[in-house]
This record gives sequence, C-alpha cells and structure tokens, in this order.
Amino acid sequence: MARKRVFKQIIDPILAKALTHPLRGEILLTLGERGIASPKEIAAKLELDLTDVSYHVRKLNARGLIRLVRTERRRGVREHFYELTEPLVFLDDEEWERLPAEIQKRFSGSLLQVMLSDGVDALRAGTFNAHDCHQSRQAMPVDEQGRREVMEVTNRALNQLLEIEEACAKRMTLPSEEAIPMAVFILAFETASGAARERAEPQSA
Repeated sequence: MARKRVFKQIIDPILAKALTHPLRGEILLTLGERGIASPKEIAAKLELDLTDVSYHVRKLNARGLIRLVRTERRRGVREHFYELTEPLVFLDDEEWERLPAEIQKRFSGSLLQVMLSDGVDALRAGTFNAHDCHQSRQAMPVDEQGRREVMEVTNRALNQLLEIEEACAKRMTLPSEEAIPMAVFILAFETASGAARERAEPQSA
C-alpha cells in the first residue's frame, strides 16, 4: 500500500486537539510547503481573512506546533514569520489507520484544497501548461490484484520523487526563494461510483 504524507505528530493528543478546526491543518500544510511564512502570506495563499488566520496561527504557536523565526517591519507594521517545529514526514498505512476518521477526512480535505489552489494559481500564472509539465487522469476498472498493483506503483513513484528531492537538496546552493517550486500530487482512489455499487449489491443471507 502507498504511504501517505501527513504529520507524524498527529498521533500526539496535543496535535489531534489542535486540529479540531480544519483551517489549522491548512496552515500547517502551507508552512510545510513554504518552509517559512507569515500569517499575511498564508491568508493570501488560502484566500482567507487575515484575522482568522492570525488567530489560528497564535493557537498553533501556543501549542508548540509552529515557532516564530523572525519579525520584520513592513510599511510600519510588524510582520511575524513562522515555521513548523517538526518537518512533514510519512506515515505508513498502519499508522494512518490509527488516526481518528475525522482527522483523516480533514487532512485529505486540506490536501485536495491545496491541490486545487496550486493548480488554479499555476494555470493563471501560465506554468500549469508548460511544455515539460504533465497532467493526466486515467480511469481504469481493476480487480483486487490490480488495485494492489496500482498502490505499489504509486508507492514506488513516491519513493523515486523523494530520492530526486534529496539529490537536489545536496546539489543546490540556491536560496529557497530561487529554487524551482514544483508541486507533484499522487492520487489513486476508488471513485464514488464504486461506493454506490457496493451499497447496491444485495447482502448475502
């Protein structure tokens, strides 16, 4: 089964409690992508009200899930910049299954929102359709063996991407703002029609 990218610390009750509001998961994901960001930058990225974002940033900071790294004065206003106290890590399927279902839903929902937001932003900027970029959707009916094989393919692809990322980190001397920011999403799931089919199947006596 493919590994899922979420926060390992979510198993900690402190983090589970902190994520009772879905916006906090989106803030953590945004910081995980950007490394360092201010509430103003996060609010602009998520297209949300700065007051709401700032409130939840303070809550995450108070719980020790993010930390203040610097303060800058811009146009007479003091802007605070934060980073995650722990990096994004991977959970295997067994660890993922240990998470409460509601937390799973919120993280998955946040991932979909990030994916849509990144795609729309890139489309507007003209980078989504660059000649060497790729988008595709493959709808494919499979049996149970095929389902397992699809998951194995996605897991191998993820591991290869991580190897590329690690090699780039060793090669690059560029500051983070000059590196080429790429977004790679790997999704493989049974469609909603599959759930409808299962509900329609007669139950055995």
